[in-house]
Amino acid sequence: MVVAEMNRLGMMVDLAHVSVDTMKAVLNISKAPVIFSHSSAYTICQHRRNVPDDASTGSLVMVNFYNAYVTCSATAQLSDVADHMDYVKKVAGAQAVGFGGDYDGVT
Repeated sequence: MVVAEMNRLGMMVDLAHVSVDTMKAVLNISKAPVIFSHSSAYTICQHRRNVPDDASTGSLVMVNFYNAYVTCSATAQLSDVADHMDYVKKVAGAQAVGFGGDYDGVT
């Protein structure tokens, strides 16, 4: 299996852009932490690319700056990004949050 081999090699599995079913399957299989390289908190913005609380724990969530992922609308402020970072930190701990950028399309 690919995930097991990635774990064996010390590679992180990136779950950005996967479906919820794929996310759950990988989280059940992986023996190592996974990364969401450019996602945000689903609880704050219910975008299908964002990370649910239960997937945040033990993972690395790199908070995205893309407006639709941050506010579920066409505009967002830096304070909205900070809200996502604070939320992930609260749910999963400081070690679980980082900057994911994904500036393409951000205005």
